[in-house]
Amino acid sequence: MQSVLIYGRFLTRALINGVYNYSSSTEAAVNRKRERDFRLLAVACGFPKVSSHFSALLNRGRYGDDASFFARYKTADVLGVADGVGGWRNYGIDPSRFSCTLMETCERLVVSGRFNPRNPGHLIAASYYELKENKEQILGSSTACVVVLNRTDQMLYTANIGDSGFLVMRNGQVVHRSEEQQHYFNTPFQLSLAPANITGLVHSDR
Repeated sequence: MQSVLIYGRFLTRALINGVYNYSSSTEAAVNRKRERDFRLLAVACGFPKVSSHFSALLNRGRYGDDASFFARYKTADVLGVADGVGGWRNYGIDPSRFSCTLMETCERLVVSGRFNPRNPGHLIAASYYELKENKEQILGSSTACVVVLNRTDQMLYTANIGDSGFLVMRNGQVVHRSEEQQHYFNTPFQLSLAPANITGLVHSDR
């Protein structure tokens, strides 16, 4: 009787393990299919202030003083925009250099997998600090907005600084939108690297 009972236990365990393994493999297959079917499709277009001609994504994400990027890494689709500040021209600084380099750095970090899909704010911060530590000084400022579609958990993660932003629309209706961050009218929060001789004229939130 004891041997039959033990055999019965082994059989039960085998059946349970078989069902569990089948269930796990089926669930994994469904998740893989979801990851394949669930993607972020991105199109970008910009209108530089200094030109009447539009600029498409073929221009490496540069639109006058502004910039964007789109990149994928494994199960993450990442989209970002940066609005450069044209006023830097008054100080002999190319406003597009900061925004473009910021977005290019974000893209490089994504493509190399050096980011957390659930924390786009950290991606922006890491890119900014790379600019700050760059041997070749990159001056200027920009707003920044990064959106990450994590296909693993089917969640959208976002980070926004300033008056750039995003909308989430469903069936033609806005279901969520980012909030603008401004010191006061027409003075949005920005990432900034200012020349030493004018740091006193720049808002600082440190």
